Amino acid sequence: MFKKKKIALGVAAGLVGLAGIMSSAQAVHINNDGTGQALLFPYFNAQEGYVTNINLINSTDETKAVRIRFREGKESKDVLDFNLYMSPEDVWTGSIKMDTSTGTPMGSVTTTDHTCALPALASCKDGKCSVTEPFDGYEYYSGLSPSDTLEGYVEVIEMGVVTDSTVQYGVLHQRGEPNNCGVIADAWYRNTFSTGKGAAAKGLGAPTGGLMGSSAILNVPEGTAFAVDPIAFENYTAEAHHTRPDDTKNFDLPSLASGTITTSEIMVKKDDGTVDMVVTDWKKYHHPNGTIGDACLLDNDPKTPACGDNPYPVAHALLASNIMNEYFLDPTDGYDGHTDWVVTFPMRKLGVFNQDGITQLTKTELKNDAGYPTGEYVCVTSTGEEYPMEDVNPDCKLYGDVQVAFGEEIFDREEGRVKDANFSPYSAYPRVLEREVNVLSFISTDPSYDDSRTVLSSDHTLPEGKAHADLGGLDVDDFVFTDAFVSGWARMRFPAWYNLSAWVDDINVYGAAPDSYYSDSFIYQGVPAAGFAAIEGNVSQNAGARFGDAIPHKVQR
Repeated sequence: MFKKKKIALGVAAGLVGLAGIMSSAQAVHINNDGTGQALLFPYFNAQEGYVTNINLINSTDETKAVRIRFREGKESKDVLDFNLYMSPEDVWTGSIKMDTSTGTPMGSVTTTDHTCALPALASCKDGKCSVTEPFDGYEYYSGLSPSDTLEGYVEVIEMGVVTDSTVQYGVLHQRGEPNNCGVIADAWYRNTFSTGKGAAAKGLGAPTGGLMGSSAILNVPEGTAFAVDPIAFENYTAEAHHTRPDDTKNFDLPSLASGTITTSEIMVKKDDGTVDMVVTDWKKYHHPNGTIGDACLLDNDPKTPACGDNPYPVAHALLASNIMNEYFLDPTDGYDGHTDWVVTFPMRKLGVFNQDGITQLTKTELKNDAGYPTGEYVCVTSTGEEYPMEDVNPDCKLYGDVQVAFGEEIFDREEGRVKDANFSPYSAYPRVLEREVNVLSFISTDPSYDDSRTVLSSDHTLPEGKAHADLGGLDVDDFVFTDAFVSGWARMRFPAWYNLSAWVDDINVYGAAPDSYYSDSFIYQGVPAAGFAAIEGNVSQNAGARFGDAIPHKVQR
């Protein structure tokens, strides 16, 4: 499945910060400078009262073909996408908000931007018009509702650099307007552009990166804003990949699983204090049923479009075994603090740690070397694979949805801690996050805390058919109770069985370290995740002086 090789850098532990910038030019990685070939905006909110503004910037002197894709929050389905043809130093802007024109609230994007697009958007020239595109793509799929489109996330993929001079001139802005956006449709009609990858993508050269952006999640009635930057992926692909949004077989391409670069990298501190760069070469995608091929087509649904066979480099770049962040719930002195954590799983739709339903394992008592029962138990699969009970649950049920745990790792600001009341084995149920975009609301039992509202106004209704404890019809998994603590921080961990190296086959390790040195190490443990803590409150006792802050999650491996 994949091969790993270790490049020994011999960097002292005190130089880890310096070593972190020594990135391989051949590996997929997150660019902390904020520019890349692909961008991931981890969250948008179109709930009532909310608007999410997206800014996308081409920071280069090249003309770029870019796919922008809006994914709903339940299953990450593509509910709207289109191509942008951005001239040098161009900016595209759009606002995601609720659309009620059909009588049923759903998400939508509105733009007044004149950047050339396919299909055409905001093509009028007086600077006062706008166009709204609803996220009605949810109708294409079964099991989705309009409400699922009110939250989600946004992917931006550079398809390539436009090489055709006619198109370059047509999309170039003069006095605030493109010269002629009609060149886009004409290029597809005349076969100047063609669907394909590499040389088959006529009219495009290989992507060069340089995309950047920002987003602002605005609570209009309260006057608060949460500024959230996208995650930027560099060295995602070495080939152009051009598709049309109206191609029913390929509208999900390119995606975060279709890049041609098969390697990812991570810096590892060894026991002796030195730091190594470990480069992992991931090969073809393996579906959990053992089949090799496209990560989406393997579901055997004829309506599912292709999405690529290379999800692991990006998955590894996003991997987290622990997520840490702050919370602020202080009701004193008029602060009226509230906190929501956004936790997005952008690779889950690609089959990475996502099996359908619940697998019932067998609770088995361990025996010692003499064959006598030890009184300790494990959960065993039908093939004999063992999971510690604390990594599953007391009933030995392995959930397809992602399991998380806070355990005893909810802290106040003075090192006090409280157990998570909803974490196995402290209760009969594990904490399960069943959506692709999950919003966890922190709640305090302080008598002055206002528990009648949450920050992001997410729908916390208990999912239909979910065999789980509920909180008055709400999903108890979506709430983190901090007891009487009103401010502090928390660490959310993923069970150890989420391990990329165990999920795939044929691990080979090359380098000075033994073959097993990295195979069993922490660098492959965790779940690909993104998100932030949204903290809101009053600046003072003036109820109209609200503040909002978005704090990116910190990752611990």
